[in-house]
Amino acid sequence: MIRHLIVFNIREDATNEECLAVIARGREQLLQIPGVTRFSFGTAVKDDARYRYNLAVDFQDESVIELYKHHPIHVAYADDYFRPLATDRITIDYRLED
Repeated sequence: MIRHLIVFNIREDATNEECLAVIARGREQLLQIPGVTRFSFGTAVKDDARYRYNLAVDFQDESVIELYKHHPIHVAYADDYFRPLATDRITIDYRLED
């Protein structure tokens, strides 16, 4: 299992409601990509956290990383919705260990 993890902040003029709408769209769209098994979103417990939000997308295995990266659903969502909102972000893929 691979976890595609993004920690991020939204642009200064964006609202929390806008963020939630973009995340809802992502949940709806990204779970359609073959090999994507889970989508989760969270907010920082502390108000002064360096990154306020996190998005985790789980993949069945490593082969899904490249498929996901270039899949038209992901490319459209990332380019049209997520990246314009999440201007400050870090993305890392992790192998989940039991």
